[in-house]
Order: sequence, then structure tokens, then C-alpha cells
Amino acid sequence: MNLRDGLRRGRIGGGIGLAVMVAAAGLALPTQAARAQDNPVILQWFETRWADMERRMPDFFAAGYGALWLPPVTRGYVDPTIGNQNSSSAGYDPFDRFSLGRPGAETAYGTETSFRRVIDEFKKANALVYIDSVMNHNAGRQGSATFQSWGGYPGFWMAPANPPVNKTSTSNWGDFHAGNASGYLQSENPNGANYDLYRGDLVALIDIDQGTNHQFIRNPVDANNPQNIPGGTYFNRPDPTNRRTYPDRDLPKRTINNPGVPGRSGPITLDFWPYNTANPQAGDPVTDNGTGYLLRWTQWMLQEFKIDGYRIDAIKHVPSWFWDQFWDSVVHLQRQTPDGRWVTPYSFGESVEGQTFTINNFVRKDSFANRDALDLNGSGALRDILNNPAGNTWQNVLNTHIDAFDNGFNDGSVGVNHVFSHDNGTTGDGNSAPAYPTIRQQGWAQNAYVLMRSGPVKIYHNSRGVTRSGGFWPRQGIPVALGVDYNTNAANPVITNLVQLHNFFARGEFNVINASDTSNPGLQDVIVFERRKNLGGGNYSANVLVGVNKRWDSGFDQRNVQTSFPSGMRLFEYTGNAQNATIDPTNNIVDVLTVDSNRRVTIATPRNVTGTNEHGRGFVVYAPAIPGGTLSFTPTASTISPDSSAIPAQRRRAASIPVITANTFNIVLNTTNGDPQGIDNASDDNALFRVNAGYTDWGTGFIGWSASLPQSVVGYSNFQNRSPRVGGGTGTYSQPIDATRLPEGMNYVSVISFRQRNSNDDPIFREWRQAVYIDRVAPQVTVRDPGTLTSTSALFWVDSTDRTVSRVHLMLNPSGDPVTMANFLNQAAAFDRFTWNRTIGGMQHGWNTITAVAFEDSGRSSVVSRDFFVDLCVADFDKSGFTDSDDFIAYVAAFELGCTGVDDPDPACERSADVDGSGFIDSDDFIFFVNRFNAGC
Repeated sequence: MNLRDGLRRGRIGGGIGLAVMVAAAGLALPTQAARAQDNPVILQWFETRWADMERRMPDFFAAGYGALWLPPVTRGYVDPTIGNQNSSSAGYDPFDRFSLGRPGAETAYGTETSFRRVIDEFKKANALVYIDSVMNHNAGRQGSATFQSWGGYPGFWMAPANPPVNKTSTSNWGDFHAGNASGYLQSENPNGANYDLYRGDLVALIDIDQGTNHQFIRNPVDANNPQNIPGGTYFNRPDPTNRRTYPDRDLPKRTINNPGVPGRSGPITLDFWPYNTANPQAGDPVTDNGTGYLLRWTQWMLQEFKIDGYRIDAIKHVPSWFWDQFWDSVVHLQRQTPDGRWVTPYSFGESVEGQTFTINNFVRKDSFANRDALDLNGSGALRDILNNPAGNTWQNVLNTHIDAFDNGFNDGSVGVNHVFSHDNGTTGDGNSAPAYPTIRQQGWAQNAYVLMRSGPVKIYHNSRGVTRSGGFWPRQGIPVALGVDYNTNAANPVITNLVQLHNFFARGEFNVINASDTSNPGLQDVIVFERRKNLGGGNYSANVLVGVNKRWDSGFDQRNVQTSFPSGMRLFEYTGNAQNATIDPTNNIVDVLTVDSNRRVTIATPRNVTGTNEHGRGFVVYAPAIPGGTLSFTPTASTISPDSSAIPAQRRRAASIPVITANTFNIVLNTTNGDPQGIDNASDDNALFRVNAGYTDWGTGFIGWSASLPQSVVGYSNFQNRSPRVGGGTGTYSQPIDATRLPEGMNYVSVISFRQRNSNDDPIFREWRQAVYIDRVAPQVTVRDPGTLTSTSALFWVDSTDRTVSRVHLMLNPSGDPVTMANFLNQAAAFDRFTWNRTIGGMQHGWNTITAVAFEDSGRSSVVSRDFFVDLCVADFDKSGFTDSDDFIAYVAAFELGCTGVDDPDPACERSADVDGSGFIDSDDFIFFVNRFNAGC
């Protein structure tokens, strides 16, 4: 049996564990098919530190996003001879996978603690979190004898000689692919020399050989264990804390029967043990191979950090058996939903190949797995019509989507739709900081198309909030993706409006209807489509009508199309483009379309230019009237205002946030007719609310609508007090909330109000989202005991487990109100997410007080003080703060007892009698003390 066969049969070592502690939690694992995704809009949020993301969570939530794609979270390579230093790597050259950053040795995005905190906040905002996973390669290829003597790549074996020698392309590289006599293989250029898709280095990053079976304890704990991976000066060294990287084999194992993929990979049975999140040091180090190490990290991220899935980097460079048999097994049924179900995480791979090749090798969406792919070719076609509109048509786009190659339809079955990414952005070449893009470069019309069509969709945002001097620079994205143009600090909701319209209306089949225009049926310039529900028997009920124009000259284009809306239906334009005089100066884009007796409408779509003004808003979205209204919270004690332009753009919060200080508050929704003229009398017939992730009984005996219902209502609850608008007037809904059951700080409220509809129609609704700040108690901090100090300057520390603390000030012996004395001169530095410090000098001998003032964003503060002694005077032997006869008596007693100050058995020996620092006690000490006593303090 060769090594690959051994791998296929499960010989990957015993270090892989179950990603959820099912047995410990007393939960059952159902046999459940991978559910269809909820289809929330994914924000690819790059070049932003975790702490800045956490601060801007209210903006993310209000924008309407429901999922995140985060960059690789593990630490990249830094020269270990320089000492502790931060990594500026974007993360695609992972070095130490189980290191997520610590103070003084951070990733480009922060520390592990700050990463945990931002994941918690995303979960509170009911967002799915996908992180970038790099299974193909490590950091840049290094084979020097020096690097090997340092220990090589953490977790991987390089087959080092003893003593090490420089490696060549034909050397044994252990867990990595070697080259040949012509040099190292490469996998990025199929037309270049020494190309090999599965064994070649990707842009000089060392390629992992997933088929090797070298068994080691790859995160060593005990230095005396002979099974440890060979370590060196800096890397692969034993560390007792490495136990946390291993599952706990004392917990019940889980046996997975993976049926494989017919025609691609066979079945396999694997055992997994759970990580012990309650006691991470209970992990059991056992041997595994390179594949086991990669899977162990994959499982660790799912369980320990509760992520929801992965974007898989360079998926096509790893053989499909690795994904089908091993990777799919470790992630199977390993995400727990807010209502407690276990489902298979959704993941999507990057395959820069043809659509058929990608589907046949790297997509698996069956009863066992839930693995999709980015629609890279479709995004390329969208960029083509943006950059060369005259040479490309919407038909090119429809023909290119990976979705169309799955089953012949653009029905959302395969592919994550998008326009831009970190590899193909609005601006930038990857070698330097990208420039701020123009409106045209941002392709708002193309993003309108992907947001309103079928299938998962993601928007790319690069905040440029990471400082780096070299390496890979992710390309620029859409600066206005969070509703603010950070170049001008002005509101720009062009993308966030579309994200919300996606949430309100984008359900059902994607139906392109250009061909129904008898005079202009083509897809040269404008695409017109609807989202509709098939009612059976050739009948359809439409939800929304969309027109998108790719032209970059002045004017508009008109189409007369057959829709699935009933005759007489009034359709309202929801992007605001029809009402915008800059976009439609001649009023050709009507505010309301009325469907005629043949179910037809004439829809005018603006081009992306008016005169010489390139506004980029060549799109319209029409849909039936949905409820209007206002959402409020009572009582509200105050409001946290948006940040000023003085705050750096990547950290600048735009949301206005009500502050609740009462133990009980009310969520109140008042609805109005969505048709300003009152012609469409369809009313809201119900409204629902959700606080954070939902599934909470707020006093009605009902915890939330179940996952068996349409995804638009999952986790929401009925209002306790409700008066729908049916019959006219104003609708009123209210719900009392017990604030004592909510965590302090930001909480996230979503309210939806439905248009009255037939029972077999898709739900359409308006959603209101608002972050609210619960502020019932002051911020909680503690000042660490500095002990007795012997210098005039010291570093003081403050700790908190309270997520609301936003800044801390430290003062020595304050003479007034510490709160009013807090300023930038005495502000402590943030050491980690829950730790601050400040060096303070000028201390005098005697008892001193260090006072910490902690603030939260609401403005509330707390004051905590600690007394400590500064010992600068030998004569003050009893530490009273002054010298008197008691000091002389205390010294004489210590001298006679021979007090050394180290493990003295006599309780009277609080200080050493060795006052001259000679190392022993003699008459010189007595003389030294007498002289100091006579001199005084």
C-alpha cells in the first residue's frame, strides 16, 4: 500500500479531533443534508484591523450585510533573529498556523484576543464568518542550512540533515514538493517552464505535499518525547501551551463515514476527537502527518473560534482527493446554528480554471458536503463589460457564469457572484498601496446586477487600514461599501441601498426578459430581469424588476418587456435614481411603473453618464409597495454620535446609536403606506423582530420562527403588541425587552414588516436595522498590584473582562476629580483587547495612589484606585512613609534576627537587614543604616 492509499484509508494520525464537543454538551448529531445557504450578502472586508472592525460593527449591521469573508488570520513569517515583531503580511503566505498574534508579535490585523472579540461581535450581529484558508502552501521557500537550524516551518518537516546543509531543488524536502534538475516546479503559469499544477510552487511559496505520511508530534509539548518533530533555535520548539492545539482524546470520538464522490473519490471512514474548549490544556499531543496538521487547524478554527466556513485559497492546486475525503470529513456537520442545529459549514474555493474543470473537481454540494466556488470567470466577464463596454455584452456575462455550466441555468446553484476581489480590484497591482478608485472603476452597475440576481453574492471592501512597507498589497475594492465615502467622509449609500434591496426583494428565479421586447430583444447594452416564484402550471409571481445599463455615454435606454407581475400592479423605483435630477434630468426614468393588461411595462434605464458627469448609477430596481415607517426605542437616555473626520477612515463609525440605561425598554415600529399616493392599498399584515441572533423568548413563550420556514423569518419573534395596517391608517407594533438579559454594550435589533400577500407568493418586506447600546452599569476594570517599587518610574497595568471599555487613563496621586482630569496626556496605551498600560514617572518615596479612569463609548466612566509603596529611602524601614524612632527599632530587630528578606521564617522579617547591598549582614550594614537614618528621607 503506497502512502497516498494509506492516506485515503485514513492513516492521517490521531491528532484530528471533532470540531464540536457534542458528547460533552449532551447534544445529538442529526444526519442532515447540507442546507441551502441563507444567501446573505457577504462583505469581503480586508485591510482592517480586528479592533477597527469591532468598532464599525454597527455600520456593517446597518448596511444590511449578513456574512463576512476575512483574510487569512494566521501569522506570516518574520525574521526571528530580530526579536518579537509584528507581521505585516496580508496572510496568504502562512507560516505559523496556530499563531493568531499576541502583543508584540501581532498579525497585520491584531492579536488572537482581538480576533476572538470581533468574531463574538459578528455573531451578536447575526453574521456568518468565513475566513481564508490556505491548504496549498506555506510561506516563501527557504532551504538554507541556517533556516533549517532555526527549526524550519512550524508544524512541517523539512527532512533536515544533521548538521543541516543547504537544500537544492532535487533534495528531499520532507512534507514539501521538491523540484527537478531544472529547478523548482511552478504552478501559476501553465505556459511556462517546469509547470506542475499540483506540485509546483505558487508565486515562490513552498508547496505542501499532502500525500506524504511522515508522522510527528507537530506541536511538541514535552521536550523529552522522541516523537517530536525536529526543532531548532526558534521554531518547532516544545511548549506546554501547545496542548491547546490538540483535541482531547478522553472525550468521546466521532466516526465519520464519508461516501466520497462517484467517479472522483471513494468512501472513507475516519475518527475524530473533540477539542476541549472548557479546558484547552487537556489536549493530547499525538503524531500526525502534514495533512493531519492542516485538518487539525481547520477543525480548531471551527470549534475554538466558532467560524462558519472558509474561503479556500488556491483550491485547484491541491488534488481533489484531499478535499473530497479528508477536508470534507473534518468539516462535516461542524457548524452550530443559533437555534442549535448542526449543519455543514458553507465554503467556497478559488479555482482559476475553466468552469467545467472547477465543477468536476472542486465543487461538492451533496448530502455530505457544502463546498462551492467563487465565480471567477463570471466576475472577469463583468469587469470586461465595465472596462470595455463596446466590445462586450450582457450575453457574454450570462454565458460565462459558472452557474450556467452546472445545469445550464443561471439559477444560483453554483458560484459566489462578485465583481472585484483582493486579486482583481478596482485599482492596484499588488506591489504597492492601491490608489483610490474613480466612480467608474468601482463598477456600481455591475455590483447592482450581482446583488439582485440569483446565487450567493459578495462585495469587496478594502479600508486601507493596515500599514505595510512591502510584500503583497491587496487591490482596492469599493470604498463606499459601508455607506460612507471615506475619501470625503460624506454619506454614499449607493451600495448599501442595493444590499438592502437584495434583502427585501431578491428571492425566486432569475428570469432575463430582454427577449420579450419585440423591437429590441438583445443584450447589447441593457439587461432587464425579474426575480419570480414559479407557482406551477406556467404561472409566476414576480418580486422585483431590475434594469442595468453598461453604457458610459449620456442618456438612457428603454425596453418594453413582458413581466410576471399582475396587470395593474404599481411598481416603485427603490434605488432613488428615478428621483435624482443628476441621473435623470429629463424625467424619463419614471418613479412608478404600472403593469398593463398584457403584464408589460416600459422600463427606462439610465446610462452611467449625464452630460460630462460620470455618476455610475446606470441601474433601476422596481418592486411593489412595501411598508414605510419608523423604528424607535423608548426610553432612550442619550445617543452616541457618529465619529468625526478626525478619526481614521478605517475606524470611523458612521452610525448613530441610541443608549439604553433602563432595565426595560420597548422596541416600537410605526408603519405607513408604502405608496405615497395611497393607490396601492396593500398593507403590512405582520411585523417581526429579532434581537442579536434571535431565538429568545421575550415573555410570550415563543423563542423564534424555526429554520423550516422561509429564511427571511428564521429566528424572528412576533411582537407582543401588534396592530397591523390592514384596512388603512398607521400600523403599530411594540415589544418590551428586559435589558438585564442583554450584554452590556452594543446589541443589534432587526425588525421586518411584510407586504400583505397571497399565501403562495414569496415574502417581500422592509427591514429596519439598528444597533442599540445597553449601558446599565459602569465599565469594569482592575488595576494590577505593582508591589513595592524601588524606582521613580514604573509601568502600570489595567485589565478588564468588560467589552465596553474603549479607553483607559492612568494618573498618579490625582489631586482632583480623576474623570475631569482625564486627557490625552494621561491616556494608557491599549496593549491587547482587554489590557492597557502606561509608564508613569516622578514618583516620590512613600505611599502613592495609582488611579485608573475607564470610559465606554456612551460616555459613562468608572474610577478604580490602588495604593502602593515606593521604597526610595532605606531609613524608612517600616514603610510608614516617614522616618521616626519606629524605623530604628524595626531595623535593630531585623539586624539581630539576620533578616535576609528571602524566605525568612520569622514574620518580623519583612525587609532585609542587608541595606548596603553587600549580599551579607554585618556591622557595615548597621553603620550604613545609622548614616541614612541621621540624614532622613
